[in-house]
Amino acid sequence: MKTSLPLRAALFANAIFSLSSALLMIFRPDIVERWLGIQAQTIIEVIGIGLIIFASALIILATRTRISLWLALLASMADFMWVLGSVVLVFAWPELFSQTGEWVILAVAGDVLVFGVLQLWGIAQSQRVQETGEYQHSINIETNAPMESMWRVIGDLGNIKKYMPQLTSSEILGEKTPGVGAVRACSHGSQRWAEECTAFVPGHSFDVRFLTEAPDFPFPVTSMRGGWKVSPASNGSLVNVWWKYVPKHKILSPIFVALFARQIDRDFPGIIQRMALDAANTQNTAHM
Repeated sequence: MKTSLPLRAALFANAIFSLSSALLMIFRPDIVERWLGIQAQTIIEVIGIGLIIFASALIILATRTRISLWLALLASMADFMWVLGSVVLVFAWPELFSQTGEWVILAVAGDVLVFGVLQLWGIAQSQRVQETGEYQHSINIETNAPMESMWRVIGDLGNIKKYMPQLTSSEILGEKTPGVGAVRACSHGSQRWAEECTAFVPGHSFDVRFLTEAPDFPFPVTSMRGGWKVSPASNGSLVNVWWKYVPKHKILSPIFVALFARQIDRDFPGIIQRMALDAANTQNTAHM
C-alpha cells in the first residue's frame, strides 16, 4: 500500500527547521554572529530571508493533495547543495569561523542532510506497493468524449503514435488484432521497446507487460507492467492509466520514481486530450 505520509512529514520537518533558523537569523543575527565568530549581519539576514522562502515552498508542497515528486526531489537537491556548500566553507576557508562556528555549521549541515535523505525515502515510499515491492504511478483524466467513442481510440493499440508525437513509430507485430497476446512495438529515435497485452476487456480496459527481458530494452527497470481503463463520467468519460515497475538500481529508486512521475504527469494529460478530441470528432461524424 502506498502512502504519502512519510514524504509530507519530512517536508514539514524540513520546513519547521528552516523557518526556525530563518527567524533566528533575521531577528537575532547577533546570536548567530557570536556562534560563528564572524561579523556579517547583512549576509545572515539575507540567508534568513532565503530560508523563509524555502520553508514556505516546502509547506505549500507538503499540503498539496497530490505532492509533486519532482519538486520534492528538487527540495532534496537543494538540501544537498546546502550541505556541500557548508562543507566547502568549513574546510576551504577555516579561518573565517571560530571553532564553535565550524561545529555549528557542520551540525546544521548534518540536520539538513537528514532532511534531504528522508525526503528521498518519502518519495520512494509514496509510490511503493509494499505487497509486491513494485513502484506504482497512475493518472486520471476526465474528458468530454463519450466512453464508447473514447474506447474506440484507446483500444486501437497500434495507433498510439497518432496521439504521442514523441514516438517515432507504433504498431501491432504480426497480423494480430488488439487483444490478449498482441504485442505493440514502439520506438523513440533509436530506442525500441515492446508491450504484450495480458488482459483485454472490450469497451473498458486492457493491461500490458513490457518486454523488459529484451536485450535492447531502453528503460532502467527489471520489470514493468501497465494498463488503460475507461469509465463513464458525468460529462463524458474518465481515463485511468497506470504503471507498476521495479527499478534496476534500488539506491537510485527515489530519483527514477520522481523523474518517471514528472514525465507522465507532464505528457499524458495532453495525450489523453488529443485522444478525446479525436473520439469526439469521430462521434460527431458518425451522427452527421
